Amino acid sequence: MNSEKLKIAVLGGTGNIGEGMVLRLALQNLMPDGVKNEVIIGSRSLETADEAAKKDLSELENCGFDTSKMTITGMDNLAAAQAAEVIILTIRFDYVLLLLEEIREAIENKILVTPVVPMVKEEGLMVYKPPKEGSAALAIQKNVPESTRVVAAFHNIPAGKLKDVVKCKAVHDALVCSDDAEAKKLVMEITRHMGCLKPLDGGPLKQASTMESLTPLLINLAKLNGLKDLGINFS
Repeated sequence: MNSEKLKIAVLGGTGNIGEGMVLRLALQNLMPDGVKNEVIIGSRSLETADEAAKKDLSELENCGFDTSKMTITGMDNLAAAQAAEVIILTIRFDYVLLLLEEIREAIENKILVTPVVPMVKEEGLMVYKPPKEGSAALAIQKNVPESTRVVAAFHNIPAGKLKDVVKCKAVHDALVCSDDAEAKKLVMEITRHMGCLKPLDGGPLKQASTMESLTPLLINLAKLNGLKDLGINFS
């Protein structure tokens, strides 16, 4: 990578899963073995992203963490993608292809991480609705420059536990898929130091459909059984 600190953009970083990712990434700067980084929140609105960055830093400070070693900034999506070396897409599948068109030149020769799940609600339950490519990850790969290294990860992670940086002690397995071994290794290293995740190699990108399809299952299980923030653990 190009700098001492890895620049990571979370596009859609103002939503629940995005906010959790931002908090966990920023906290890595306090860990002896964490991946040191600068976090950039991307949003359609610069003002919204800037407010989210200030809110996240304030929340971490209020929780007793030393924010002097953290950098969280807000930018519009294009500027965030241009500034970053790793880009995480925490937006709905409905909007992802339009966003990729907007930031296409900015993601050349970069790592693009997708936790995106194409799903819809039918009769009160969530249903997996993959595109013709077979998964959101493969559709994304088809619509980015050839030099962009696509990694599928973080699909089955409960947003509530990601955001609960103080009380959450649970550790969930996080599957990571990619056709690029180096990109997969880096994302697994980032994941390992998030404090609540254990990365597992999920194989090539074509396996992402299985990972994506587990997300609506977890949502439905939580709803039907009165549970909250379900994740996955393999044993």
